[in-house]
Amino acid sequence: MQISNLSSPSLKITDFSTLPDQSWCIYGANDSGIEEFFAILTGDVTPTAEVLSLPEAPGIISFKIQQDIYENELRNDDSDFLDHLDPGTPAIAFLPPGSDRSPLLAALAMTDSLNEGYRQLSSGQSRKLILLREILKGARHLLLQNPYDGLDQAGCLELDKALAALHRHQVQVLVTVNNSEDIPAWCSHLAILHQGRIVAQGKREDVINQIDTVQSAAKGAFQAVLDTLGVTPTPPGNPAEELVNLKDGFARYGQHLLFEHLDLRIDTGCHTLVTGPNGSGKSTLLHMITGDNPKCYANDLRIFGIQRGSGESIWELKRDMGIVSPDLHRNYRAPGTTRQVVLSGLFDSIGLYRRPTGVQEQRAMQWLEWTGLAGRASQPFRRLSFAEQRLVLIARALIKLPRLLILDEPTQGLDGHNRAGLLQFLEQIAANRISTILYVSHRQDEYRPFFRQHIRLGTAGPSAPMP
Repeated sequence: MQISNLSSPSLKITDFSTLPDQSWCIYGANDSGIEEFFAILTGDVTPTAEVLSLPEAPGIISFKIQQDIYENELRNDDSDFLDHLDPGTPAIAFLPPGSDRSPLLAALAMTDSLNEGYRQLSSGQSRKLILLREILKGARHLLLQNPYDGLDQAGCLELDKALAALHRHQVQVLVTVNNSEDIPAWCSHLAILHQGRIVAQGKREDVINQIDTVQSAAKGAFQAVLDTLGVTPTPPGNPAEELVNLKDGFARYGQHLLFEHLDLRIDTGCHTLVTGPNGSGKSTLLHMITGDNPKCYANDLRIFGIQRGSGESIWELKRDMGIVSPDLHRNYRAPGTTRQVVLSGLFDSIGLYRRPTGVQEQRAMQWLEWTGLAGRASQPFRRLSFAEQRLVLIARALIKLPRLLILDEPTQGLDGHNRAGLLQFLEQIAANRISTILYVSHRQDEYRPFFRQHIRLGTAGPSAPMP
């Protein structure tokens, strides 16, 4: 690979080249131009360049590839013609013939997922499936975008082992990451992208210590955001209210049991962390609570004191929820501007179908100021980068400061400073008793002292108070 004197709206790359015996990691914050750089490497964007020599037919593992497959699965959804939910194309159908005998399946813990439908896979599992497909097709060059996002700790270790082994088998691997903690130990070379330019590149051990000098400061003034919005903290003496009560809960897909005998109660201020390996049912649990999974009617479940299945309106329940999840991100395909997406959070809709008031418009702009995207308010949401879209969806969930804030892997795609900024803001929300937080994460560096309860799925002990 060789790039010389490349120019695009957000990038100026003087020189970048790789050799066949090298494995590369490109690190950059969300505003560094790293998403456009990845799009250039994959051939999705063609810039002006003196030299642009890229790998032929690389294997690509990216958020865009995952989204394209997901949208194709939705177009072929036959649930309306069946007496059950259509699980989608079996995972094995995405792989070359004979793949069920590959040792890579066990190495990536995908053996038990081959007969599941694509839409039943978690985001981490679907990313591993695409990686398997490209490896087993014989790709000699692999380009991976944020490969560790959405993977549990064991999955990250499995992926690391697989990628390290590929390098030993003369497969050239290049990954891009937004978090310095995700820079893999197996990569031989590292480049740092900052404000559209490669400011350092070379052997990993020579470059990695230069990261701190180019990182920008995290977002601040979080209390000022609440003050600007006129938010009044809940008095500390107010009695706690029941928000979620699940008794002896269970969920399964076909014959596959996700969890059972789960007791979960969340009262006001009982901020709850949910963890567990990929496929253990974390997102399913949240979908039951939000009413987006029919298992909510088969379980003994109360939301805001209302028994599910008693004739209640799900829209009345969602009025008091703010939601961010990979599933919402995948499904937010309605046309609209960035500002309209934030405003849609006030009405719990995918798209904006009501005329907002002037006060609501002003509030949406205040949230966009917090995300740093006020200047993109009139741009189409779908033209934003993945990380920018995720920040907008976070603002969409926060705009109404709901009683229950449900966050499923909300920092996926965010760089370290945006992650730190969101978590610091959540600490302010918890401290001011504004919302009760239900949070799913694979990252141990996101566990925060304000969590009062820890639900561990896929383990012997499903629930425990935080230490």
